[in-house]
Amino acid sequence: MTENTDSTHGTADAEGTLPGQAQYQDPEGAAALEEAILAGQEGRITSQELVARICESELLSVGRLLDEKDPASFQALVLKAPEGDSAVAATFTSAQRVPEQIREAAPVMVKAGGEATLRSIGAGYGLAINPGSNLGLELGPEGIAAIVAAYDQAAANQAAAAAANEAGSGETQPQ
Repeated sequence: MTENTDSTHGTADAEGTLPGQAQYQDPEGAAALEEAILAGQEGRITSQELVARICESELLSVGRLLDEKDPASFQALVLKAPEGDSAVAATFTSAQRVPEQIREAAPVMVKAGGEATLRSIGAGYGLAINPGSNLGLELGPEGIAAIVAAYDQAAANQAAAAAANEAGSGETQPQ
């Protein structure tokens, strides 16, 4: 993995970086999400910043088509760790991160935005990004629900602010 040194902004300043620890860089694409996961694990970015990067990124879901002729019949691969409390939808930052055994069991890959992926996960399921990798993470069902609720609340607040601005602009509507 190459480091992007052309970043115009980082989320940490040099003073906030621990000795021997690189400052957080903001590369693009799969590398950006993987760097954000690593930065989150190392405490260089907040969990809110990591969630924002997940929602802004593209994720690959793997699975099968229940009907080979109907793309809408996609069934995502769900994993359950022996010690895990809940099943998780398996997603990956890039096709290169999908292990061969998973490719064989779940040969179809669907790319979608992170926020759309989170919204598509059914109640009671979590999300695993790059399962089994040190550049991965797992979000439980409660975390998924909280993230979706926070995004819904932010959208509602933004709509209310826009409506208030429009109403307060002094323009009157013809009757």
